[in-house]
Amino acid sequence: MELKQKHSTFDIILIALAIIFNLSIMIISLLWLFTDSFLFLKQTLSEKNFMGVNEKISYSLFISGLLGATFYCLRSMYQRLGEAYTPISGDSQAPTIVLNIRVWFFWYVYRPIQGGVLALILLTLVNSKLLNLKSLDENSFTSLYTQIGIGFLAGLGSHELIHKIEEIIKVLFAKSKTTGSNSADKVKDNRGNQ
Repeated sequence: MELKQKHSTFDIILIALAIIFNLSIMIISLLWLFTDSFLFLKQTLSEKNFMGVNEKISYSLFISGLLGATFYCLRSMYQRLGEAYTPISGDSQAPTIVLNIRVWFFWYVYRPIQGGVLALILLTLVNSKLLNLKSLDENSFTSLYTQIGIGFLAGLGSHELIHKIEEIIKVLFAKSKTTGSNSADKVKDNRGNQ
């Protein structure tokens, strides 16, 4: 059976760029989190407390969020390419599913950044008590492994975390249930029925 070319040369270049970009982020994140490769940079950034926040926690969470989202992107990439180029056993035709990289390229670049930002937002929501993670409190975030784990999960599960944030928004900013009164009645009610 002849393997059909499912992607153009331009598509293959975009796929390669997306893979290289995500692998680079993954390697840099792993080196940052688990080695002393960037020790000088870490120390320099920790000394620059110009925003009044704990940069050590923020950097760890952001980078572990990058790592989780990058892992998700690479997993998605090999699943889509596997579907496109792996013949289905017993089927004489090659699969017709292809990775539409021209549509999804921006997603493969954006998703890691989104994962890092969502990891920081998750910390903010937990510390502000808007989101309760039953086994974690503010003091739990002092452990580097907890930070890495929570950040990784936030990056990996960005889609689910966004849905949770939308639930919080719906609760906090829910429309009040009012009867079908007109605006003049509402103004009178606000003034104390004068």
